[in-house]
Amino acid sequence: MLSIDYNRYLDRVFGCWIGKCVAGTIGAPYEGAKELFDFEYDPKIIENMLPNDDLDLQVLWLSVLEQKGIWFTSEDLAEAFATRCPYAPGEYAVFKKNYKRGVHPPMSGAFNNRYYINGMGCPIRSEIWGCIAPGNPRLAAELAEKDGVLDHAGDSVYAEQFLAALEAAAFFEDDLDSLVEIGLSVIDQDSRTARLIRDVRDWCRASDDWRFVRSQVIRDYGHPDCTNMYQNIGITLLSLYFGAGDFLKTVMIALNCGYDTDCTCATAGAIMGIIEGAESMMSKYGFVDQGFVLGVDAPRRSDRVLHLAEDTCAMGLHFTQRLSENVTIPNAPEAPVIVEPMRPPVEMSVEYDGIPAIGIGDTNIIRIILENRSGDAISGSASLALPDGWTADAIATTLGLDADGTAVCQVAVSVPESLRVLQETNFLTVSFAINGGETVEHRFGLIGAAVWQVFGPFWQNRVEMPHLELGENYYKYIPGSNDQEYADNGRAYHLNAGVDIDKEYMTLDELLDPKPSADAARQGRLVNTYEDKISVSDLVGYQGPCAVYMVRRLINPEDRTLGIHIGHTDAYKLWINGELVSERDNADWWTAENQHILNFMLPKGENTVVVKLVRRSDKADFSLIFARGSSCTEHYTDMASRNPCV
Repeated sequence: MLSIDYNRYLDRVFGCWIGKCVAGTIGAPYEGAKELFDFEYDPKIIENMLPNDDLDLQVLWLSVLEQKGIWFTSEDLAEAFATRCPYAPGEYAVFKKNYKRGVHPPMSGAFNNRYYINGMGCPIRSEIWGCIAPGNPRLAAELAEKDGVLDHAGDSVYAEQFLAALEAAAFFEDDLDSLVEIGLSVIDQDSRTARLIRDVRDWCRASDDWRFVRSQVIRDYGHPDCTNMYQNIGITLLSLYFGAGDFLKTVMIALNCGYDTDCTCATAGAIMGIIEGAESMMSKYGFVDQGFVLGVDAPRRSDRVLHLAEDTCAMGLHFTQRLSENVTIPNAPEAPVIVEPMRPPVEMSVEYDGIPAIGIGDTNIIRIILENRSGDAISGSASLALPDGWTADAIATTLGLDADGTAVCQVAVSVPESLRVLQETNFLTVSFAINGGETVEHRFGLIGAAVWQVFGPFWQNRVEMPHLELGENYYKYIPGSNDQEYADNGRAYHLNAGVDIDKEYMTLDELLDPKPSADAARQGRLVNTYEDKISVSDLVGYQGPCAVYMVRRLINPEDRTLGIHIGHTDAYKLWINGELVSERDNADWWTAENQHILNFMLPKGENTVVVKLVRRSDKADFSLIFARGSSCTEHYTDMASRNPCV
C-alpha cells in the first residue's frame, strides 16, 4: 500500500505544472532550431509565461475529466480536440481531417499520418495522466493511450505511456534508473521506443559528456523533422540524467540540445517538478506562480498555476479512490462526485477491415460492434443507411443481445463503378431499433478516395536506335570514344532507361480528351488513391525510371482562395485548369509540405488537376493537399472527384 499526504501530493502536482510552464517558456523561443547551443540560464527569460500546446491540451483534457470522470473515452477527448483547439499544425491537422471525415480514434491517429505519426504531439501530453494516477503507473499508461491514439499510433503512443508511467511513479520514487525501468515496464519491450530509452540510459551511464550522448541520439535515432519523437525523447532523457537532480541544469541541457526545445524542456521540467515539488523549487530557484497562458477554449477559475494544481488533484482523488486500490491520499478534501454520464442501452462502434477509405469500384468490409449496456437481454433490428448510390450486402438484420452481451455484424459496403461523383467525406449511419424501446444510432465515415485517370509509364532508352533491318547488329550504334564509354553506354542501354521532366510525352489536350490507342500507356486507367501520399509504384507496375501523368476532375463546392501543400521526392509539374502552378526538378525528402502555394483561387465547380510525376531512381512520392487560410493547417474535407469513366 502506497500513501502520500494530500499536501505533499498537491505540492508535487503544483511543482509539475510550475516546471511545465517555466521550462516550456525557456524552450519556446528556440523551438525548431536544430543547432547545438551553449546558453546559460537568465531569469529574464521567464519574466513572462508563454502559451504552449504542451500545456494547452492537458488543461483541455482536465475540463473533459471534470465532466466525465473515470468514464471518459477517447471519443470525449477527440470531440474536445476537434471543437475547442483552434490551431492544427502537423499531426493535429491530420487528426482533425480524419475526424471531420468520420474516422474516430484509434484510426484517427493511424490513417493518412505518414509523416507525423511519430511526432512529439502526444508525448508532451503525458503529465495529466501521471498526476491523476499517483503511484499507479499502469493506470497512467492506460489513460495516456486513450489520449495518444487521437493523432498518433505505435511508438509515439508508447512514448506518452512511458512518460505518464514514469511521472505517476515519481510521486513515490526519485531514483531516475528506477523510474526509467517503471516506465519501460508498461510499453512493448521490442518497440523502437523501448530500444531508444534503453540505449540513451546506457549511453548516459557510459559517458560524462551530454553533447556526445546527444550526437549518439542523432546518429541512431535522428530525423529531419524537429518535432519527431525519437530524438526529442532521447534529448529529454539525457537531460534528466546529466541534470543530476538540478532543475535548471536539466532544463538548460535540454534547451542546448536544440530540436523541439519547448517540448523537451517542458517535459523534463515537469518531471523534475514532480520529484522536487513546488515549495522546494520556489525556494531554490526563486520561481513564483506567474500564472499560465492558454491557447484553447478551456476556461479555468483563474490563471494561477496553484489553482490548476488543486483542480488536477481533485481529479486525482476521484481516479485514485475508484481505480487505485493500493494508493491512499490521507488528509485530502472530499473527492468530487461525478455522476456517470447517461449511456445508451446499446453502444456501437466500427472496425474497418483495412483502411477507412473506399474508391470507385471498391468493396470495404466493415464490422459493426453492438454492446448491450442495459443490463437486460434485448432484441431488435439493426440497419445501415448508406450514401446515395452505394450498396451493401446486408442493409438490415434482426438480432438478440444477452445481458452485457456483444454482437458483431459484418457488412460489405461497395461503391459501384457507375457512380458519377465520389465525395471525400461520406457518412454512414447504423441504427438499432430495440423491440418496444428506443432507437440508437451511430454515425461514422468512409473516406472517398481521390479518383485519377493515370497515363503512363513513359520513358526513353538510354541510347536512341535508328530503324533496324532484320539481321542488322545494333551494337554499332552504341556510342563510345573508348572501351570504357562503350561499356558504360552499352550496359546503360541494357540495364536502365531515361526520363525527362521537360519532355512532353502527352499534351494537356490529349490527357483531358484521350483517344483510343494501341498503346495502353496513352489510354489512361482509373486509379483510386486513398491517402495524401502517392507513390509512382502505386500507379504503375513498371519498374525503372519513368514519367506518369495523373488527371483528376476535382469538384469544389464554392469559390475559394486557399493554400496548397505539395510534397515530393522527385521532379513534378502541376497544372490546375490548364495553368502550370508549380514545378520542381529536384530530389527532396518527402514531407507533406515541401512546397507551398498561398492565396490560390480555386473556382466553384469542376476543376481539372493534372500532375506529371517523374521517377528517376527507385522511388518517387508525391502529395497534394488543399488547406484553409494563410496558415494552411486546416485541410479541406468537402471536395469530390468526378468519375472520368462515366
